[in-house]
Formats: sequence, C-alpha cells, structure tokens
Amino acid sequence: MAAEIKPNIDTNRKKLADVIPVEAPFTVYIEQTRVCNVKCFYCIHSTRDDKNGEFNDLGYSIKHMPMEHFEKVINDLCEFPKGSIKRIVFSGLGEPLTNPHLPEMVKIAVDKGIAARVEVISNGILLTPELSDKLVDAGITNINISVQGISAEQYESVCNKSINFDLFVENIRYLYTHKGNTQIYIKAIDAAFSSKDEEQTFYDTFSTLADRIYVEHLVQMQQNHTKIADQVDGDRDFYGKALNRDRKICAQSFYFLQVGCDLDTFPCPVPGVPRSLSMGNVKEMSIKEIWNGERRYSHLRKMLRLEKDTIPACIGCSCFNAINDPSEYLEKDAQRLLPLFEKKVSHGI
Repeated sequence: MAAEIKPNIDTNRKKLADVIPVEAPFTVYIEQTRVCNVKCFYCIHSTRDDKNGEFNDLGYSIKHMPMEHFEKVINDLCEFPKGSIKRIVFSGLGEPLTNPHLPEMVKIAVDKGIAARVEVISNGILLTPELSDKLVDAGITNINISVQGISAEQYESVCNKSINFDLFVENIRYLYTHKGNTQIYIKAIDAAFSSKDEEQTFYDTFSTLADRIYVEHLVQMQQNHTKIADQVDGDRDFYGKALNRDRKICAQSFYFLQVGCDLDTFPCPVPGVPRSLSMGNVKEMSIKEIWNGERRYSHLRKMLRLEKDTIPACIGCSCFNAINDPSEYLEKDAQRLLPLFEKKVSHGI
C-alpha cells in the first residue's frame, strides 16, 4: 500500500494561544548522542573536522549521553502529570542509532508511560533487521527516517558518506514489513534533488515502505551554519509555503524542551544551539523546576514583547518561522498572554 503523501505534522491541534501556559512540555527531544555517521552539507556536523569550524566553536564534545544521565531525565519527566507530555523524541546533533543503548532507552521511556508517542529521528543508514526488531520490540511508536538521496552517488554528494544504497532500501523494507504498530515516516529535502523526476523516483522507491512520506523544503535550521545560507530559499517554510513575515514569536518555546547531551535544556528543537540559550542544567535542577523557572519565563516574556532578536542565540533565526503552523501564531494574542508569564513561578509548582 502506498504511503500517504503528507508532512509529519498534526493538523488537529488546538490554538496555542488558548492553552498556554502549559503544565508540561508537549514535546521533549532527548539528545542521547552527538555522534554522527554522516556529514550532511546542510548540518553543522559537516564542519566537525575543521579545527576553526562552526561545530568546534560550540565547544561541544562528541559523545553519547551516559545511561545514568538518561535515567535522571526520564525520572524527572515522570514528575509531570501523567498524559501532559505528548511526545518523547530521540533527536539532536547526533545520529540516534549510533548509540548502542538506544533500544534500551526506548524501552525505559515506553515502560514509564510518560508519553503516548516515543519516537526517533534517524538517517536510517545504521538500520539492520536486528536493530529494527529491537526498536519495535522496545515499543517505539514512530520511526522518522531522513533519506538523503536516491542513489549511492547522491549520498556521497549530500552527506559525504558512501553507502550500499540497495542494502539501505532493503533494511528499510525489513523495518516496514516487521514494524507492527510502529508508524514509519520517510522524508527527504528538496535540495537533494536536481529535478522533479528525481523527487518522483524518491516517492516511487520509498512510498511502499512508509505510512507517510514527504519532500520537505530545506531551511536553515542552525543559524551558525552560515555556509548554506546562499543555498536556502528563505522565502518558503518547511512545507514549501510562503513565509508569514509578520511572525515575531518563537511559538516552540512555549511547549517544547530539548535536553542536550550534557543535560542543558533548550526551548527549541534546533540541534546544536549554544549553551547560552540553556534554561538550566538537569544536573543542578529537576526538569520540572526548569520548566517552571524564572529563566524560562523570562525568555517567554521576551518573546511576547516581540524581543526575540534581543536574545543572542535567537538573533536572526528564521527557523522558528519556517517550522510553525497557523495554530501556533501568538502575535495577535501577545499582549493578552504577557501577564500570564509576568509573575515568577516557584520551582516545582
């Protein structure tokens, strides 16, 4: 059966302005590794071997998250009301499948019953039948695979990685055949293809191996990765639609939390944001304290005052605009919402 051609977004959402402040992050990204097996041209990892490159400027080491740190994150998330967190996603600056403990981590998150969806975002290159079975058996609900091309040659061009493309496709076929209740989303970026014929080949190759499939528009996720600026059509969003230039507020900050490999927490899904944007470190505070803390609330007040570009790590960011959908527009409600975030919220409430 052919996959539904549709981006991986929930179109049945309440208006964000009607539900914030929220008692817990709706989506939590866990960066359980910074190790990556590719160097995609559009990712800051492509600069990791450059001593003076953008990756090394961040000051982040390339490593896996220790298991005891991951368990602390999961236990902290259990402090939020049951059902308040909607998604836990294994994603970040690294490739999740490089971490040998990923299936165990998935099972821990699933068994705790923290969220209805436990997902991974992966390039899929390291998938094997054995690993697919382990992830499905662990209870993973969604596997999102980013395809980088339709041939071994394109993989070499896009992500500086030589792969056996036929084996790659067969491993995804095995996953799809044995996925049980797991939902498979396969996506690619339009910049990987030189023509509509190549896009069609992508659909022809993978549409029977997924529940949903889509070609997303390339946007500049990492603002410090300036080398790709001239390759991005900044007038369109993630889904190829014209950007709404009236957007001034990063809506993700109000319902999202990323836990980095070093346990810093960030209010957006962009991988590789600088530590200066951290809302607090889980080694020092619980995630619930961070979520309800003054540092995060101060960040949200700046957003509602339309002061995004006074936040050093957010200056010039266009990603917030490119990945928001209409239900997340907050600009017209900003003045009404601001008093809800004016008072400092005590830790743990």
